Amino acid sequence: MMYVAPATFCEGGCFITDTLNLPSNPLFDGIVYDEQKSMLDCLNARVREFAKGECLLREHEVVDRLGIILTGSVEASKLDMSGKRLVISRHGRGQAFGDVLSIRSERLSPVTVTALENVTALMIPVIRLLNPCQKHCISHERLIRNLLNSISEKYFELHDRMFCITRPTIRERIMCFLEDASGGAASSHCDSVFDIPFDREAMAEYLNVERSALSRELSEMKRDGLIDYHKNNFRLLKEMQDKQ
Repeated sequence: MMYVAPATFCEGGCFITDTLNLPSNPLFDGIVYDEQKSMLDCLNARVREFAKGECLLREHEVVDRLGIILTGSVEASKLDMSGKRLVISRHGRGQAFGDVLSIRSERLSPVTVTALENVTALMIPVIRLLNPCQKHCISHERLIRNLLNSISEKYFELHDRMFCITRPTIRERIMCFLEDASGGAASSHCDSVFDIPFDREAMAEYLNVERSALSRELSEMKRDGLIDYHKNNFRLLKEMQDKQ
């Protein structure tokens, strides 16, 4: 059960975490309800609201806060040398952003994080997060261990993406992406149905291919009996599983 406490507004549109249900997040693993209030107070955690299209973090900004999404969703992207926008990742309720960068002091953000819809996020100052308080509370030490575990997980997510976009053909990239998105269900003996977090444009950017080429290849894979899909809902068919 996550900490809930009253919310009162403060300067800059922030408000103190008080009447908000905090979603499940790996950063809070092992931190019980009674410890969360004192921990969040100790960290000087604040909640901020962002309108759709507003930047939560800009590329080349110093990262001084870690964010946890309470409502809504965000997208991390960057511009390449030609000015083309590349989608790096998307995050929804309960997921964190800025956590990997928070370990390195004065590290500039390589991405821009933008609200895909109205977003509420819990913002935790990095300096409070990485420097244990005078109370030496156990929950703070556990939070730091959880942060390191989270960073490790994101390293492997990045590794998986790099493996995916280095596949030589668009079809191989799509198959690699869908297998990851299905949670490995492609290796099972039954059809697997799942949603992906991207629309076609974002999926094309994520796989570093042209949108028209992606749409054409998806249609051909459907025709060949490898996949079935409707919008963001996909199903890996037996023929594709046999090819894994």
